[in-house]
Amino acid sequence: MKDLLISPELRGVFKKPFGELYPGEGLTPAKKIKSMLKDEKLVIVGDITLRNMLAVGVKPHLAIVDLKSRREKEKGTELEGTVVKAVNPPGMISKDMWDKIHEAIEKNGTTILVDGEEDLAVLPCIIEADWDTVILYGQPDEGIVYVHVNEETKLDAGIILKVLLSKITI
Repeated sequence: MKDLLISPELRGVFKKPFGELYPGEGLTPAKKIKSMLKDEKLVIVGDITLRNMLAVGVKPHLAIVDLKSRREKEKGTELEGTVVKAVNPPGMISKDMWDKIHEAIEKNGTTILVDGEEDLAVLPCIIEADWDTVILYGQPDEGIVYVHVNEETKLDAGIILKVLLSKITI
C-alpha cells in the first residue's frame, strides 16, 4: 500500500457518514450506542468519541487518536493498553497508519497515537476489520457514527479505495 493523498474533490466522500449517525452532544449518543453493543469487537476513531465512550463504561478493542479536536490540543484523553505511534499527515491515509491498523486490529487493548490526523482512519479500519466489528467515530457537530462491518460496508470502502488507488496515489 502506498500513501494516499485525498484530493479536495474526494474529501466530500469522507464527510458523508459511512454508517448510522446517532445525533447529539456529549454522552447522549454514547449512552444510546452503549445500549446497542453486545460482544462485538469495537474500534473507536477520534478523541472525543473515545472520551465519551469511556465515560459511559465502554472500552474499545482498538482506539485511534491524535490528542486533538478540531486541530486543537485535547485534554483528558486516556491512553490505555499498548500505545503505538503512527505518522499520518493531514489529508492523507499514510502507509504507516494503515500498517499500524493492520497490526493492531487483531490485538486487544491497543491505542494508535497518530502524529498528524486520524480523521481518515475509518477507511482502513473498515477494510482491515473482521466482519461484525463495530467502528465508532465522531461526526463534527452532529454526533457519533456507528459502522457495522459487513458485506455492504466492506464493498463501499473497497470502491472508495479503488478510486483512491487509481487516481491519487503518491
